[in-house]
Amino acid sequence: MRRESADLSHPASALFRDAVVDLFTLTGPAASLEEGLEALLHARPGHLHDEITGAAEGRVRYFGHKDPWGGAAWGDPAYDRADRQDLAGFLKSFHHRAVAPHWPLIRSRLHAEQAAHAHILAESGAEAMLARLPPGFRWRRPVLEIGRGPVTGDVELDGRGLVLVPSAFCRTRPITYSSATDDQAPVLLFIPLIRTVCDAAAMLGTPTSGHLKALEDLLGRTRARALDAVGQGPCTTSRLAQRLDISLASASEHATVLRHAALITTTRHGSAVHHTLTSLGAGLLNGTPQAPVSGTGWPA
Repeated sequence: MRRESADLSHPASALFRDAVVDLFTLTGPAASLEEGLEALLHARPGHLHDEITGAAEGRVRYFGHKDPWGGAAWGDPAYDRADRQDLAGFLKSFHHRAVAPHWPLIRSRLHAEQAAHAHILAESGAEAMLARLPPGFRWRRPVLEIGRGPVTGDVELDGRGLVLVPSAFCRTRPITYSSATDDQAPVLLFIPLIRTVCDAAAMLGTPTSGHLKALEDLLGRTRARALDAVGQGPCTTSRLAQRLDISLASASEHATVLRHAALITTTRHGSAVHHTLTSLGAGLLNGTPQAPVSGTGWPA
């Protein structure tokens, strides 16, 4: 590997300014960074070339850049193996420095968002879920309006699926991605979780001892600690009992109360159940609860 740096002066960073190269349809779902990088290294050269070309065209079209990569001339990661490894090394190093230190909190927030969508979908159906998307989306059957401002366009599904992807990394506006090489692949719709400075503070902050004390006064000591324990990451009832050093029956009772208060969601996987913070639970735990928008039940 010729170079490995998280510095944005690395020429590969030019591929991710304004119009981003679509790594998502290149790699497919990945359970870890390592799995995603491995998929990137084995992606078809023509596919990566098409994604880079499409991002360059989008940068020129939407942002008016004459030079799509801002003057950065760098290699050919689509067809040159060494450049492909250099790109993977840049992504790995950048993740290690910029994302990994915050990943446990981000992952907890993402899981809570996914659980909230899944709960609405299971209880009320797809239309109710689309109607409760955050600001920047408007469901007007059969059309989902996305975003505002000068960058507009239509995405026709034509029988393809739509995958909702809560994301902490798509700035403040919704983004859609479609595969450049597979016209039957589902469209990816990225939902921004960080829209304001307060959103970032809520996602990356940790409760202070004073705030935890206030939660204990409100919920009771053990129940506040139970909420905090679930906030450390999704867990089973057995794991929750271990984190709190209480009996399994007591952990189940506290989880039930938190679930009825819409502070956590519970999903069953085989014989086990998994508890995850809801958006309301995360806001209460981090000291930034948000009021729901009237008629939607979604945080503003």
